[in-house]
Amino acid sequence: MQICSSQCVNSLGLVFDIIGAWFVAWEVVRQFHGKKHEPVCIITCSDMSAGPPPVETEDFKKWEKQKYFRMKLGLAALTIGFILQILSNFI
Repeated sequence: MQICSSQCVNSLGLVFDIIGAWFVAWEVVRQFHGKKHEPVCIITCSDMSAGPPPVETEDFKKWEKQKYFRMKLGLAALTIGFILQILSNFI
C-alpha cells in the first residue's frame, strides 16, 4: 500500500509552486514607502564636480534585504515544487 500517490506528490508540488509564485510576485509589486537616500550636502566647486554619490537610508537597506530574502524563499519554493512535480511522474 502506497502512503502517498503520484497525485498527492504532484499536488504538493503545485502548492509549493503557488506559494513560491506569490512570494516572488508580491516582492516585485510591493514598493518602498519612505526616504530612499540620505540628504547630501552639495558644495559648489569651481571644477563642477557632481559631488558625493547618494547614500541609501538604513530603512531602505533593511527593506531591500527583506525583499531579496523573500524573493529567494519564493524561488526555493518554486524549485521544490517543480522537483516534486517531476518526481510524481516516476511514482
